[in-house]
Amino acid sequence: MFWPQAPWLAAVSLLLLPTLAHAEDAEGAHSLLEDVARVVAAEEVDDWFTDEEALKTIEEHLLPSVCRASVEAREAALVRLQSAHAQAGDAKALFEQGGVVDSRVQAALTAERRLHGYERALARQNECPFWIRPKVGFHGLQSDRKRLTFSVESGGNVQFRYTEHHLTFGAGGSGRVLAGWGFDGKYTLLFGPELGGSALLRPNTNASEFVINYFPAVPILIRSRALTWHYELEAAPVALFEADNTRLSWGARIGGAFAFTALRRRNVLPWAGLAVSYEYYFEGGGREPTHFFRGGLRIGLPWEP
Repeated sequence: MFWPQAPWLAAVSLLLLPTLAHAEDAEGAHSLLEDVARVVAAEEVDDWFTDEEALKTIEEHLLPSVCRASVEAREAALVRLQSAHAQAGDAKALFEQGGVVDSRVQAALTAERRLHGYERALARQNECPFWIRPKVGFHGLQSDRKRLTFSVESGGNVQFRYTEHHLTFGAGGSGRVLAGWGFDGKYTLLFGPELGGSALLRPNTNASEFVINYFPAVPILIRSRALTWHYELEAAPVALFEADNTRLSWGARIGGAFAFTALRRRNVLPWAGLAVSYEYYFEGGGREPTHFFRGGLRIGLPWEP
């Protein structure tokens, strides 16, 4: 009774073969598309002018990703980019309709740039070094997706201290080493040791008198990525001691940051941005309850071992 259906089933199977092939490495295709989006976004931020120069830069950054992705992932990514381009429409035609680069024109331009940049990198896949092997489940190069990283971070900041109804200010900096795990290319969880310091004016004294503060901490933070930008929320147990009073005061911190992330250089994804935080220290160590407010520049070098 099943024989009459056999030709029909065979025809359906033949139609589905390309889709099934593309689905064989969905993880690799997804990661490859993320790399394409990040590389194109970075070039657009850099004031895109002529297509030839910009696309040449894009293909140079994308070729290492293409080389590491499986053939199935490469094909599936191409189909997705072609579909997105067709759906967005022709950027030039849309511009001629309205005469301005509005959101529709920009979306069409981005889809076109992603497709053309990827096609150029794909056309050079025969240049891939022989020692780089394509891998099913490729996790991408332009993020920390599903991988362990170690980050060295440092920065300088302006600080305000409020205690015993007196406000004083100064400047300082900090450094920390964080271990992190990237989940899906968008979120990363990080934690590790930190040591900061500052020189603040003593309240109710002349401007030549400073108090030196030290701030050991163990921050834990969640980082969210959006193409070339990332955003952070962090919390930490903190301690405070001074050069002339080494007894500890204990407290807690809450803070946040936003930063621009550059493209990967070797195994490093450098970034730079602004960070702010608030810390509260409980009474102890010979000190009254104390508030600290900080804001300043922070840079980071996440490294994949």
